[in-house]
Amino acid sequence: MSESVSGSLGESVGSTVQRVSGGVHTAMDTATGAVCRAEGGVSEVRSVIRAQPISAALVVFALGYLFGRLGALIPAVRR
Repeated sequence: MSESVSGSLGESVGSTVQRVSGGVHTAMDTATGAVCRAEGGVSEVRSVIRAQPISAALVVFALGYLFGRLGALIPAVRR
């Protein structure tokens, strides 16, 4: 291989590595932001449940009932 071919190959690999690492860094920043937002949402839900446990239990049971009824509408797959 000549010097110019190996040099351009090295530059190509280097630029590809930089683009991939930039994409990984962006994905990591996005994931970190999502975790922070989820943590805030969980703490809000926790405070509501602690403030009104009976209402929270009724909401959970109602959602379970609705999801169960919706699940009954989906036909079962028989093998």
